[in-house]
Amino acid sequence: MSRLAAPLLAAALVAHAAFAQDSGYAVRKTELKAEPYTDAATVGSLAEKAQVKITARQGGWMKVESQAANGWVRMLAIRMATADSKSGDSGVGALFNVARTGSSGTAVATGVRGLDKEQIQSAKPNPAELDKLSGFRADKADAERFADGKPALKPQSLDYLPDQ
Repeated sequence: MSRLAAPLLAAALVAHAAFAQDSGYAVRKTELKAEPYTDAATVGSLAEKAQVKITARQGGWMKVESQAANGWVRMLAIRMATADSKSGDSGVGALFNVARTGSSGTAVATGVRGLDKEQIQSAKPNPAELDKLSGFRADKADAERFADGKPALKPQSLDYLPDQ
């Protein structure tokens, strides 16, 4: 396993475990889907500000549990906070909220959450996911075949990782 692949895999696994079991609320009325796809069957709906527990994440989707129903919703339909959080700050609090925007004083953003020390220390590798990750690797011949005949692509010299 390369020196880069192992830490990336561990971070991804810990991030997935850290993200699961978070809670939040629906920012608007939204449909719950049976699977994380727009065209999947609708299995219920969430009312605006309905409290949810997030049990899984896949791409831009979250699997949630609520009192009304369980299913998949788009990530941007869920806010990671309590429904009655305050809408803004004043004084010193405003100084620390420089990234907040909009009339509510907050913004929804997607990205990677930070990991705490315990989550990093308790990370466990998942060999099946590593095998999947290895499937995205391209060797030199594959890269050259892909670039052949594409004038916008310019050759660059890069060292390839040795095969294991």
